[in-house]
Amino acid sequence: MNSTSLNLFKTVAETGSISAAARSLNCVSSNVTTRLKQLEASLDVSLFVREKNRLYITPEGELLLRYANKILALLEEAELSMLGTKVAGPLRIGAMETTAAVRLPSILANFHREMPSIELNLKTSPTEALVQHILNNELEIAFVADHQGLHMENSPLQSHVLCQETLVLVTAAEHQNVITGADLQVTRPLVFVKGCNYRSRLGEWLRLQGIDYADPLEFGSFQAILGCVSAGMGIALLPENIVRQYENNFPVRSHTITPQIGKVNTMMIWLKSREVSRVLNHFVSFITRA
Repeated sequence: MNSTSLNLFKTVAETGSISAAARSLNCVSSNVTTRLKQLEASLDVSLFVREKNRLYITPEGELLLRYANKILALLEEAELSMLGTKVAGPLRIGAMETTAAVRLPSILANFHREMPSIELNLKTSPTEALVQHILNNELEIAFVADHQGLHMENSPLQSHVLCQETLVLVTAAEHQNVITGADLQVTRPLVFVKGCNYRSRLGEWLRLQGIDYADPLEFGSFQAILGCVSAGMGIALLPENIVRQYENNFPVRSHTITPQIGKVNTMMIWLKSREVSRVLNHFVSFITRA
């Protein structure tokens, strides 16, 4: 098994047929068939099954494809490093509103200085929408709040922890100290749109406290949320560093809550199948170094 046979196997897996793979590789179909049979014989497994003139990858083939993607990406990265080739192209990034405002500006600025030929495009959305954008290949990488769905067995997503956020309950500045839900003078949640992990956590905390609350009011920015909280319209759950950064602009008060709800990792996620992308690999390597 070598990089040539892995690339041939990967091409067959992506095209779904010997003839299409042969056209992509600029060779004859018989050569592809022979090399594929040699690879299967050397590994003593069947990598594909044929049904109605189309090849379907086997579970063993799926496993090898994951390794092939990683190996070929590493070979590409090594070649680029040795040749000093510049990586260029667009990189579509997604992030939660709060992460985009506080965590990403310095990271993206430093990355742009190091790799100016990569065009950065940033989209903000709640966590659930960002995960779907990644699964639909509408984004290359996204920064989301950690949740159980990211850790499912056989998930197509790869992830890396960017940082841990401390979420705090936010009330108007004149509000009394909040130890339990019984201390709340107002209970209406002021939140981002559905799919926001912080919104879900605030609802969970209120339910655990046995608090009945009105339908949440939705906002498109944390500045709007902070402004309405300061006016006494309701309460919010936001990262502590956001509140600290803007508490001089908005008269609000923060309160600590249950660590199980108030501590959350911000995760960097991407599709495992996209790990062959030079642009994506450079960005992930930069983040992990930083």
